[in-house]
Amino acid sequence: MRGWIVCVGLLVLSGIVWVAEALQCEAVPGVLKQIDAGAGRVCGILKEGKVVEFRDGHWVELEASGKHVSVGPAGLWRVGVDGLVFKWFRSGWVQVNPAGNLIQIDAGGDKFVVGCNASHSIFCLNHRPALSYDGTGSVSWMAVPGKLKYYSCGPVGCWGVNQLDEIHVKLGVSGNSCHGPEKWYRIPGSLSMVEVSVDGEVHGVNKHGWVYKRIGVSACNPFGSGWEHLRVAGLSSHVSYDRGALWIICRNGDVQRCSFSEALSFE
Repeated sequence: MRGWIVCVGLLVLSGIVWVAEALQCEAVPGVLKQIDAGAGRVCGILKEGKVVEFRDGHWVELEASGKHVSVGPAGLWRVGVDGLVFKWFRSGWVQVNPAGNLIQIDAGGDKFVVGCNASHSIFCLNHRPALSYDGTGSVSWMAVPGKLKYYSCGPVGCWGVNQLDEIHVKLGVSGNSCHGPEKWYRIPGSLSMVEVSVDGEVHGVNKHGWVYKRIGVSACNPFGSGWEHLRVAGLSSHVSYDRGALWIICRNGDVQRCSFSEALSFE
C-alpha cells in the first residue's frame, strides 16, 4: 500500500508545468563527435576517431579508435570503426563477437548492453555475459524486435529513435531479460538521438540541433509528462547526462559541461 501511495503522489506531479532556469555551462577543451557519461565516468570519440576518457580536466586516450563509445553499469564498451564491438577488461580492450556491424552501443542499463547496426536492427547482451566476458569463447547477443538508429537504457525503461526520428519506449527490460517484451510505446516528439542516464534522466537532440529534457520520468511514470527545451549556446549534435552534469557536443565539435539550477513549478 505504501508503494501505491508514493506512485499516486508522483503521477499527480505530471500536471505541473516546470520552468527551469537557464543552464550554467562551461567550455571543455577538445573537439569530439560523440560523448557518453555514466557511473561517474565520461568518455568520448575525438574528431579524428580516438577513444578518450575525461580525467582531471583533460582527455586521456584509451589506445583505440572507434565510432561510438558508452560507459555505465555494464562497464566501458566501444564500437570500432569497422563495426566490431570491444569491451574494456582490466587494462585493455577485448573483442566481443558482434551481432552484425553495430553503429551505436549503450552500457547504461542494469548491467546489460544494447546497440543498433547500420540496418537499424537492435541487439542486446544480458548482464551475466556482459560483465563476465574476458575475451575467451563467445557470447550470445539477442535480437530485439523493431528498427531503431539509436537506443539507450536506464533503470525504468529503454528509449530509442528510428530513422524517421520517432521516439519509442520499451518497458520491462532488465539485466536478466535485456530483450524485454515486444511492445513499444510511441512518445510524442521528434529526436535524432536520445540518451537515458544511470539515474533515469532522459535527454535528446532533434534535427535542428535543439536539446530537450524529458520531464517527470520515474518508476511510477516511466513515460514522463512532457519535453522541456533547454536553452544552450549554439546548435548541438549529441548530449549525455550523469550525476548532475549535462555534457553537450556542439555541431562544430566543441564540448560544454552544463549544470542545472533548481527548477520552479507553477500549478
